[in-house]
Amino acid sequence: MKTLKSFATAIRINQALVVMEEVGRTIHTYQNLVDVLIANVKNKKYMASKEFSFEDLNKSLSKHSLYGETMDRSTFSKIDEFIGTGNYLLNACLSGSLFGGIPNNRSVCFAGPSGTGKTFLLLNVVRQAQEQGYQIVFYDSETAIDIDLIEKFGIDPKLFRYEPCNTIQEFRTSITNLVKILSEQKRKGMEVPKIMVCLDSLGNLASQKEIDDAMSGSDKADMTRAKTIKSLFRILGTQLAECKIPFVFTNHTYSGQSFIPIVTAGGGTGPEYFASIILFLRKAQLKEGQEKAGIVVTATPNKNRFAKPTPVKFIIHFSKGMNKFMGLQNYISWENCGIAKGNIIQAKDIDKQKISDKEKDKLRETIWTSEKNGLELAFIEKETARKYVARHMDDTIDIQELFSPVGFPQEVLENLDKNIIQPSFSYGTNETLVDELESIIESNDEE
Repeated sequence: MKTLKSFATAIRINQALVVMEEVGRTIHTYQNLVDVLIANVKNKKYMASKEFSFEDLNKSLSKHSLYGETMDRSTFSKIDEFIGTGNYLLNACLSGSLFGGIPNNRSVCFAGPSGTGKTFLLLNVVRQAQEQGYQIVFYDSETAIDIDLIEKFGIDPKLFRYEPCNTIQEFRTSITNLVKILSEQKRKGMEVPKIMVCLDSLGNLASQKEIDDAMSGSDKADMTRAKTIKSLFRILGTQLAECKIPFVFTNHTYSGQSFIPIVTAGGGTGPEYFASIILFLRKAQLKEGQEKAGIVVTATPNKNRFAKPTPVKFIIHFSKGMNKFMGLQNYISWENCGIAKGNIIQAKDIDKQKISDKEKDKLRETIWTSEKNGLELAFIEKETARKYVARHMDDTIDIQELFSPVGFPQEVLENLDKNIIQPSFSYGTNETLVDELESIIESNDEE
């Protein structure tokens, strides 16, 4: 009996041990599961922190690219300033603002037939560039300039390197070496000078084949010139941008032989694709009495990445040069800048005018207080008036005074630029396009 009881006890003990062992295994299994889950969570957090982001890609690419960067931090193609042309309206034609002109990190071409003022404009740009701290490297393929000429333009010859050149190959070699020297110094951490490169003119550069054919007496057509020019501009693109070098050049234009003559620039498609701005120039005679006094130049953008292709006119006088205010008279108005043809009356005399009540109300809108004597004045517009009323002067001025800093002080220029020039010359935005579309839709709905 005792033996049976002992046996039964042993069985129960054994069963208990089995159960305990099973419970132990279960607990161990759960512990392993928890450990695995914890490890997985930790691993996921680790993987998330090590995700290969666009910033990682950017950093990796920067190890292999000297100037590559996200656009918010890149300065490679950034335009830091504009170089004036010597005429406010021409500045607007080029850049969309009276205070713009030649972008300092782009290429600009003045193209036109002989006598349209290409070299004159180029030398005006050179003078303006020197005033802004640039030194000039000037390539001359026409032997058109000398020290007497550049000094007449107010150009410092000590900061003007003159490079006569005859062929495309000579120019390509010289400018490539120029850019290489500046690039190497810049990469060493050296501060390099502000340089502007000019070429007068691309159209007069010969090819080496032309010279070889002339020496051998060959009359074969030169099929290499356009390809060589295209190669030149392909090489120059990023090299000039690296050193922030503005490149301004002149070129010849030709009329095609088609039924409707089309004016094209020489040199093939190379300069057409490369230049950011191409201005086509044409001229008309300016006469004073029976004598030729100068030329009236019409500048028509053939290509412009900065402003609407809006033609402008300005005068180059043979003895007086180019007035920087000339042309602005076509854009002034009383509303835009406070200058217009007409007369001044005192505000108290408006009711004495023999005009309708509506016209009197319009006159009252022009009232301003004179800074000279405190009187309230009003402006009467009159297209046949010989003088202009200038609100900033509280007086009338003649045409000679108008085209001067007296007629166009800085404040007037800024108002004119903001109110009429930029809206007229600058490219629009998506917002302005939406506004225009909405007005069109509304007008169609009303109909």
